[in-house]
Amino acid sequence: MKRKGILLFALLSLVFGCTEQKTVQRTETIMGTRVTITVVAPTAEQGESAIDAGMAEVRRFDAMMSLYKDDSEITKINLAAGKRPVRVSPEMIEVVEQAAEISRRSGGVFDVTIGPLVVLWQMRLKEGKTPSKEEIGRVRRLVNFRNIVIDKNASTIFLKRPGMIMDLGGMKGYIADKVAGLFKQRGTTNALIALAGDIWALGHREDGNPWRIGVQHPREKDRTLTVLELSDRYVCTSGDYERFVIKEKKRYHHIIDPRTGKPSTGVISVTLVGGNGALIDPLAKVPFIIGAERGLELVREYGAEAIIVDDQGKVTSTAGIVLQ
Repeated sequence: MKRKGILLFALLSLVFGCTEQKTVQRTETIMGTRVTITVVAPTAEQGESAIDAGMAEVRRFDAMMSLYKDDSEITKINLAAGKRPVRVSPEMIEVVEQAAEISRRSGGVFDVTIGPLVVLWQMRLKEGKTPSKEEIGRVRRLVNFRNIVIDKNASTIFLKRPGMIMDLGGMKGYIADKVAGLFKQRGTTNALIALAGDIWALGHREDGNPWRIGVQHPREKDRTLTVLELSDRYVCTSGDYERFVIKEKKRYHHIIDPRTGKPSTGVISVTLVGGNGALIDPLAKVPFIIGAERGLELVREYGAEAIIVDDQGKVTSTAGIVLQ
């Protein structure tokens, strides 16, 4: 699969020496992607300490939510599908509850149990072909968030049907929320937490101005759709360019429509801005499936701002975003 860089890039314009604040930045590879944390602190040492804590928090959640770790909680839940409930941490209960709630409120357009279809498409495309209609129909029956059983008293999660796979890849915003919350507890009020194309902009830059986040066009790498000035806001971008292959001049990407069992069509990029990463991240997948017009309506209902690019190159946005 091909992978492009992060759609969102931070225009930091750091002003060293003009204030008593210091800006420290570090990038690590966690969760199979680039994690960049930028902190504004009274001293470089305090900034480094905050970044240490933030990276440790990301690694902690990766150990819990990664499908690629044999001992992660999500792996244990998936392996026990149709067999038995699995005792998990309160945080796993929380993130699965939130994912299931977004699945419900979107009418299943976002479905946290999409895993079997994702795996099917990955396997077949790696073989140089696409899944058959029969394969898609058989696997699609395993995708249904209503078959998640959460017992908060026992702290267990159970997937009713053998072969079900929960995939929390659309919940990176939950992790970003937790890192932002940790920073606030530590007294770190100015930071950027970037998990691939998801960014929590906490507080402001070293010079006291809001963080500036550029939004690139999904097909034209030298074109900027807009520059967002953000403070205490979360921004997420999803696109069909993140993980895809081209087969017979057709693009097959990683965002699957649970209703058809196939990669979505019509929308190529969605950028959302809001105050809750655990909501905004999964919500960003929905317009790919229901289309730009309905997608904007849903985004407005949640009080978020959006930029949506369709497959004809048309760019639309909510009223709070000014396009360039």
